[in-house]
Amino acid sequence: MSEKTLIIMRGLPWTGKSYRAKELAGESGIIYSTDDYWYQVNHPEKPDEYSFNPRFLGGAHKWNQLRAQRSIDIGEPLIIIDNTNTTPSEPKEYVQYATWQDYKICIEEPTSPQWKEIAPLLLRKRDNKEELKEWAKKLEEGSKSNHCVPFFAIERMMWRWHNNLTVEEILGT
Repeated sequence: MSEKTLIIMRGLPWTGKSYRAKELAGESGIIYSTDDYWYQVNHPEKPDEYSFNPRFLGGAHKWNQLRAQRSIDIGEPLIIIDNTNTTPSEPKEYVQYATWQDYKICIEEPTSPQWKEIAPLLLRKRDNKEELKEWAKKLEEGSKSNHCVPFFAIERMMWRWHNNLTVEEILGT
């Protein structure tokens, strides 16, 4: 029996999460992102247009979890969850379900140059407030080309960011 793997991608917006997820998926992996909801479900008449509505965020996450669970149920060998996953509670539903189905769980972060600069700053947030604010501004600007994530949301993600997240911490929350 071949090994089944669930990869939890995590990182801030516009730091290369989706690019890294595609690298890891290769030709056979399946990628699930809650962002897909804002293209496919919330705005079906224009499937290439991103249409975020915060009122539906909880439902969008549940929708993505159910899609992933269906793939886990049929035993897809490689599934990648491409969300920010800033805290242990965010990927918990995916990890619990996959663990019950004997999936190996891996946690991955982007490998982009900007992530390599930001990640060390997150280790000591209180010492790096100004640099993180500057990065939040840069990431907001970069995200305008696709998802338009506002500065305050990125900054909030930075402050919630849980460093060195482990599967044990996810399952323990």
